Amino acid sequence: MEENIEITLLYDIYGKLLTAKQQEIFESYYLYNLSLREIAENKNISYQAVRDSIKSSENMLKNFELKVGMLKLVKKVKKAYSICQNENINEYKKQLLKLLK
Repeated sequence: MEENIEITLLYDIYGKLLTAKQQEIFESYYLYNLSLREIAENKNISYQAVRDSIKSSENMLKNFELKVGMLKLVKKVKKAYSICQNENINEYKKQLLKLLK
């Protein structure tokens, strides 16, 4: 379950870097909750092709994150914000700089 959330967050950030066909299959599976068989029938492709596309897309998204690290940065900013929710803006900046080091 947690991995699915992580993958969809990565898709939100890097999804446009996938091909249009990869995006359609990924969205059908993760966003619209269709089964691999349903996607295969809708796209007139094999079950294995759908599975391969999803696995390839997942790997690509994870590799983009390893190279760019945008999700990691977003998590750090969110953590700094939650620490300083009731503090002033200067404390937020201080906490943010501390986390980004």
